[in-house]
Amino acid sequence: MLGVSEHELITASIDNQSREEKSQAKKWRTLSFSWSLFFYISYGIALLTCFICNLAINKTLSWFYIVLSAIILAFTFTNLPKIIKKYKLILIPISILFAVYLLLGVCCIYTNGKWFWISSISVLLGFVIIFIPIYISKFSFFKKVKKFNDFISIGIDFLLLNILLGIINIYTFLNSYTTSYWYFKIALPIITITYLFLNLLLCIRFLKINNFLKTSIILALISLFLYIPPTFLRFKSANLQNEIDDINILKTNFSNWKINKNLENNIHCIIFLTLIFLAIIFTIVGLLRYFKEKNKSKIK
Repeated sequence: MLGVSEHELITASIDNQSREEKSQAKKWRTLSFSWSLFFYISYGIALLTCFICNLAINKTLSWFYIVLSAIILAFTFTNLPKIIKKYKLILIPISILFAVYLLLGVCCIYTNGKWFWISSISVLLGFVIIFIPIYISKFSFFKKVKKFNDFISIGIDFLLLNILLGIINIYTFLNSYTTSYWYFKIALPIITITYLFLNLLLCIRFLKINNFLKTSIILALISLFLYIPPTFLRFKSANLQNEIDDINILKTNFSNWKINKNLENNIHCIIFLTLIFLAIIFTIVGLLRYFKEKNKSKIK
């Protein structure tokens, strides 16, 4: 009643720290309420304005639903985290995902498009790439497989990416954007090789060597994987072959830096040499560290 706490009465002193904490808490509550109120008012004004304009101009509600679904999506970012008290890590991403699906669905219906499944799986792939590793590492339900989080995450990404590319190929073929099923001839082999290569890189962490040597192996494998295959790959498609030739390091000519000549080959060759140089440096440092530790163990 007098602005004095029980602790201050008992100790006959002024608790400045407690008063400061209460003052800061009050300021935070005011700021939090003002933040939420601002967006509620903004969303309300936007919806009312668009509702009236859509009816006045088109005599019916059409693009208003796009605005409505977009505001719902914005709401999941600005206001929903304050409303949800428990299981935020699960409920908020799922809410955002379904809000994105709603927006994509409304836009697809409004434009009479047939691209909803392509866009929806693309969005799902993005969410899986971000949140699946987090869920596996955070929740006790995945305790037994947490050690293999990276392998499981990449495996799920690989599966969804194949589904996405397969749907894109079917869509483009049925709509005459392409004349062949390139997914089986080009996409699947490339994705499979990349998937196996990534798993190979992940397996390096199980080697009983120091981190410098592990880094050198990874750098060497990346440089070989990226720049050795283009030196012998040959394709019937001229456009595809030109793209491959642009990263062929055997066609490097440092005396010619003209665009559409050897510029890209020179740049890729520099990247290749840099990766190899770094691999050598890390190998030397790793070996020095290894022999140093070995000598210490002998002395002990």
